[in-house]
Amino acid sequence: MEKIGEREINLLIELGSYFATTRQPEKMLDYLLESIEKLMDAEASSILLVDEKRRKLVFASARGEAAEKLKGLTVPIGEGIAGIVAKEGIPRIVNDTAKEPKFYKKIDDATGFKTKSILCVPLKTPDKIIGVIEILNRRSGIPYDNDDLKLLERFAPIATRIIVDTEKMLRILEREEVLRSEIDSRYTLIAKSKKMKDVIELADVVAPTDTTVLLIGESGTGKELIARYIHRKSKRKDEPFIPVNCAAFPTTLLEAELFGHTKGAYTGAIYERKGRFEIANLGTIFLDEISEIGTDIQVKLLRVLQEKIIEKLGSSEQIKVDVRIITATSQSLEKKIEEGKFREDFYFRINVFPITIPPLRERKEDIPVLAEYFLTLFSREIKKPVRYISKDVIELFLKYDWPGNVRELQNVIERAVVLAKGDTLKEEDIVLGKKIRDFPHISSRNLTDALKEFKKYFILKTLEENDWNQRKVSRLLGIQPTYLSRLIKELGITRHK
Repeated sequence: MEKIGEREINLLIELGSYFATTRQPEKMLDYLLESIEKLMDAEASSILLVDEKRRKLVFASARGEAAEKLKGLTVPIGEGIAGIVAKEGIPRIVNDTAKEPKFYKKIDDATGFKTKSILCVPLKTPDKIIGVIEILNRRSGIPYDNDDLKLLERFAPIATRIIVDTEKMLRILEREEVLRSEIDSRYTLIAKSKKMKDVIELADVVAPTDTTVLLIGESGTGKELIARYIHRKSKRKDEPFIPVNCAAFPTTLLEAELFGHTKGAYTGAIYERKGRFEIANLGTIFLDEISEIGTDIQVKLLRVLQEKIIEKLGSSEQIKVDVRIITATSQSLEKKIEEGKFREDFYFRINVFPITIPPLRERKEDIPVLAEYFLTLFSREIKKPVRYISKDVIELFLKYDWPGNVRELQNVIERAVVLAKGDTLKEEDIVLGKKIRDFPHISSRNLTDALKEFKKYFILKTLEENDWNQRKVSRLLGIQPTYLSRLIKELGITRHK
């Protein structure tokens, strides 16, 4: 095995130190070429990459007096020294280009640079040749030899690694961009009504700041849409957006979900876990149904808002977090404060910039454009060529009260696209739920049985309109959750699949 010289070792150390301070591939390749030029006393150097579609080599990085002129120039694979090395994968030394019949003169003609000697080695991955690295014209005039060739071959894998890692990163970024555009299409804000345009205007005003926002609106009005919109318009747009439905977790689990836990913090905690706040660091956390959290967790959230500090469950270690907080509620927090279920100091901290989102029944001019948008979205996702909505359907939509708001409209359109037989949504494709205030048909003549029928209907519709959130429904009905659970069993109420 050939020994590495002192100059090579020093160069490798310098390269390692430089690469540790930058992740920009262009700068890394340029520094690599500059270092090789100094080590090998060369006038110029370049890295050429294979363009498989055009069957040509393109200049990816170059140094020397003609470097700028090389942009856009190409070398056919199989022609010239670089082209032959790229094709065959065998290094080449040419110490006198004037005597080399295979020398490709067109590059010199285009740049005005005179190439006298070339040392060229391939850049290889395990399965293919991705390009070449070449140095030109030793300043001392001493011919290149096999030792020079072996030296250049030592640095070829470094260039290859930089290029391969860059290609991987670009593919990741491309996939991320596609994914982001798909997510954006799912969370697009559609507004024609003045009320909704006013909401968007407020969101635009607050988005560039780190101000805490409270979104107020009925279930299904699009509170998460607004939260995502604010995040995408903010300086944190390239960082995580983490939504948390506070009503979906019991108090004991919500704390661990938000702040994380250590191993053994509670029964079943068999490993350490990051909480949503740590995951959202530098980004935005969206706490939906903030009215559902207990006062003990409100105290901890208040500390996060004031000091930007969290503590994992089972640990006293303080962890700094930089997170923008957006909260949302479908309940009156003022009433919760009166009932002693919501801390007033916490309310003041989250209510810095409130935005009230109107229900769909108060902005019916948005219904046709929302319906068209959802039609386009679901016809693409379901892969059915449904393009139009009949006038009868639009009229039906405008007469309906939409107790489930935008979410209900979205579900109705998705179901209709599945049912549609042609390219147009018709009335027979539309399934609308009855409004609770519409009295159901009661078959029984016995008062006790009739009351039982109505009670079953009333509870079922309330559950359906609130996504079967039993805690929320029990509160709306003014009964205990345990009593609601018993009624569901006694009345034979089941969730439709």
